[in-house]
Amino acid sequence: MILRRILAFLIDFSLGIFFSELGVYLLRREVLAGTPRDDLFNPLRQWALSSFHFWAVSAGIFLYFFLFLAALSETPGLSLFGLTVVRDSDDGELRAIGTRRALSRTLSLLVSLMTLGLGFLFALGNDRRRALHDCLSGTRVIRQKTIPSPRPAEAS
Repeated sequence: MILRRILAFLIDFSLGIFFSELGVYLLRREVLAGTPRDDLFNPLRQWALSSFHFWAVSAGIFLYFFLFLAALSETPGLSLFGLTVVRDSDDGELRAIGTRRALSRTLSLLVSLMTLGLGFLFALGNDRRRALHDCLSGTRVIRQKTIPSPRPAEAS
C-alpha cells in the first residue's frame, strides 16, 4: 500500500501543478490582454508581470489537495488506486474526514514535505501505516473505494 500512496501522491502533485500552472497562465493572459501594452504604470499589468508565479502555483496545489479532501475524502490519485482517507478512530467506523481535518491534513502534508520527505517515512514505522501528516491530523489511508454514507431513516 505504501507504493500505491507514493504513486497517488506523485499523480496528485503533478495534477496540482498542471491545473495551477494552467490557472496562472489563463489569469495572466486575461489581465495582460485587458490592459494596454504601453501603460507601464497600470497596477494590474504590473501585477501580472511580477513574480507572483511561485506563490500562485503553491496556493493552487494547496487548494487542489484541500478541496478534494474536504469534498470527497480522496484525491483523484488516491481514487485511482482505490484508496481513501478516513478519520482515525478506535470504534472501527469509517467516516469522511470533513473540512477541519482536510485543512489539518493539507497543512500537515506541507510539514511532511518541508522535512525533505521524512514525514512520509513515519508510514514505514507504525502498524497502521500512518505518515506524519496522518498522525497530526487524526486520519489514515485505507484501501476502499468509497466511504459508506449513512442512509436516511426510511419512512415507515
